[in-house]
Amino acid sequence: MAACASGTAASASRPAPPSPALPGTQLSGAGAFLGPVHQVPVDGIRVGYRQFGLGPNLVMVTGETAPMSLWTLDLLGRLGRHFRVTIFDNRGVGYSTDDLSVPISVPLMAKDTVGLIRALGLGKPILLGWSMGGEIGLTIAARYPGVLGRLVTTGADPGGTHAVQSSPAIAHELSDPNITSTQLLDLIFPPSASQAKAAFVSQYLLVPQESVSSGTIVRQGKAEAAFARYEGTWDRLAGVSIPVLVTNGALDVVNPPANARVIAGRVKGAKMVFFAGAGHGMLFQDTSTFVNLVVKFAR
Repeated sequence: MAACASGTAASASRPAPPSPALPGTQLSGAGAFLGPVHQVPVDGIRVGYRQFGLGPNLVMVTGETAPMSLWTLDLLGRLGRHFRVTIFDNRGVGYSTDDLSVPISVPLMAKDTVGLIRALGLGKPILLGWSMGGEIGLTIAARYPGVLGRLVTTGADPGGTHAVQSSPAIAHELSDPNITSTQLLDLIFPPSASQAKAAFVSQYLLVPQESVSSGTIVRQGKAEAAFARYEGTWDRLAGVSIPVLVTNGALDVVNPPANARVIAGRVKGAKMVFFAGAGHGMLFQDTSTFVNLVVKFAR
């Protein structure tokens, strides 16, 4: 894996020495392998991150308002066997600070992610983005050529008028700062995936979950709404030259699977894979298959 074409720059680069670990952030038990949280200054804020595993650099970008603690240990453990994994909180979430004088946007969070990659000396990493994290990844690939080695998206859309939006009812529910955990689970897992939903909850309870303020939920909700009017990513996607893997749950109601076809049709040479019977949380619903797909793509 260290010799894969996408990972040569990442594995050959010299990583930056980490800043001191934040006290009390080293997990015990099943989550101990994640290591402690560090922070690095980026774009006038401080970004909290964890690093673990061995291999080419893989950066994981979470979805709207999701902290890095939401990634399941099963998913992270499997990826850590093949990659040097960096997970982090987007601005305003968990261990990352925010600047309330600046509106949050997908392009701004893309800039934050580029700043993190450069600050940590990750070379040209593979980026794996879920939901809005996939939109952040697409924006980086489109607007910052040379930063990424490869890109994997799942449950993302290209933004602007070419994106296929979810129903108004679901969009309203997602932007509600008072949305319950039960409502969120029902959105990301289809009714037929009750066992996968229960497994996700079990994994969720293994790690202390980071806090997300109602203000951040509103701010990131506005960022997602603004991305639906933003054409900057779409306009540049046709010029993306790195390998791109576009994935989606076939039953995704949060981000309709038609978006995967739109993205793959815009990015030259992009690969596209649908997960039958899976929803927005397909990477949690069928983790083994998803990880194997990412590993094969990285090679």
